Amino acid sequence: MKIKLMTDAPHHNLALMRVSAYHKARGDEVFLGKPMDSADITYASWLFQDGQKYPADIVGGVGISFGRLPPEIDCVKPDYNLFNTDYSLGYTWEYCPRDCGFCVVPKLRKAGGLEKKHHSIGNFHDSRFKKICLLNSNTFSDPQWRDTFEEIWDADLIVHDEGGYDLRLMDDEKADALAKTRFEKQVHLAWDGMGDEPEIIKGLRLARKYKLDAMIYVLMGFNTNLEEDLYRCQKIHDFGFTPFPMLYKQTKGLRMFRRFIYLRYYRSYPTLEAAWRDYKSRR
Repeated sequence: MKIKLMTDAPHHNLALMRVSAYHKARGDEVFLGKPMDSADITYASWLFQDGQKYPADIVGGVGISFGRLPPEIDCVKPDYNLFNTDYSLGYTWEYCPRDCGFCVVPKLRKAGGLEKKHHSIGNFHDSRFKKICLLNSNTFSDPQWRDTFEEIWDADLIVHDEGGYDLRLMDDEKADALAKTRFEKQVHLAWDGMGDEPEIIKGLRLARKYKLDAMIYVLMGFNTNLEEDLYRCQKIHDFGFTPFPMLYKQTKGLRMFRRFIYLRYYRSYPTLEAAWRDYKSRR
């Protein structure tokens, strides 16, 4: 049979990689296609709702529904040739206990689309690769989180980090584990809301103590104002880390503030507030 796969994912789609491996093992011809391409069966996995306009026999993805693949496909090791990745890709822990209103993960959890179960990297890691990408929603909420790091260290892998680690759960052991791990780029941490400040500050202190090379995502345009955004960026800068604005709403003012942060305009000023005032006056 001829199997067509479609997605709007920019880099990779784990579900379709598993579907591809499943069908190739059965001798089927599998390809990433476009809506006009013909096939016997078409699978589609969409991140955004726009994908609904394209017909497919089997449809899923967070833009459409919160279900899971059939068990016989969900357990298959991904087909890494589908997207020509140079890293392994998968979950050791899908679950996240947080109920963040800006995130799709709580909806997945409530719909039964997330397993509260620890997995070995052996379920998806391909020994050809020296890099691994964890898609975990919240690694540190896994009671067996250290097992994941031990496996990565034992295999001498570099972490291709597309997610992040929960600063609110940081302690000495976790900070030390991050420090011992080789990351392809910076460790990703986040400060999403003002209500988390005490836990975030504690986590930032630990990140500084263990000299983590970290970038701190700062959610903006969700439930904070610009004054609070400036405050959080200042705190992050004071701890020696780089703030990285993530805009929930793309307002003109927030886009301008994001450019201001990206340009690192504030680094030659005593405070971000002074730098921001000067930056605005020159626009």
